[in-house]
Amino acid sequence: MEQEELTLLVKRHAINQIGFDLIGIADANDSQFQHAPPGHKPNEYLIGAKSVVVGGREVLEEILATTPSSMYGKHYDQINEWLNQSADLLSRFLRRQGFKAMWFPESDDYNYYREERLAGMKEYSPSFSNISAAVAAGLGVRGKVGVVLTPQYGPRQRWVSIITTTPLKADAKYEGELCLENIEPGSCGDKCIEICRTKQSGALRAWPDEGGVDMFRCNWGNLKSKGLSCGMCIKACPIGKH
Repeated sequence: MEQEELTLLVKRHAINQIGFDLIGIADANDSQFQHAPPGHKPNEYLIGAKSVVVGGREVLEEILATTPSSMYGKHYDQINEWLNQSADLLSRFLRRQGFKAMWFPESDDYNYYREERLAGMKEYSPSFSNISAAVAAGLGVRGKVGVVLTPQYGPRQRWVSIITTTPLKADAKYEGELCLENIEPGSCGDKCIEICRTKQSGALRAWPDEGGVDMFRCNWGNLKSKGLSCGMCIKACPIGKH
């Protein structure tokens, strides 16, 4: 099967059969992955890796509007579980085509953050960066605090990644800027940073100079102690709202 035909087959299956809202493909050797710590690059996880398939699932604005709430917490957990199950299905589909594939969860377990903190790490290092993968796959660009913004949903989606030996055609990088504050400073007023500073933990800083998202603060802030998921930064962002 030719590369373009195989790529179309995988994308159609991911969207039409599994139900991903967004799907993109990156070259496993894309420069976005070169910033990963030793052992965390695609071809270090899977020998012979050629592609990284990235799938996204929309966070529903109507439920996000209620955050912080148990309703949004359930929605957040449901999206995460759906992404994990769907990545497993797509990985198995790729394996049935005769290739190797392995998937990474939408995020590491919160205990993983805690253990890194206890080990003295100043910055969180994920098992695999879905953010870098999404940018490499042409699905969007990093915004003010480093999270991915897409033209379809702004920051309101979650990601999962699949590393595979399947020789797929990589998508072109997204051209242009989406973040209003990056396009014209003062136009947005840093809504994401301000809402986090006043309502949650002050986990957000300008990226990349100030480090972006402090995952230790984000995941172990006041709302987490109450059993709630936050999401107020993506709720505040005006990009991609319908």
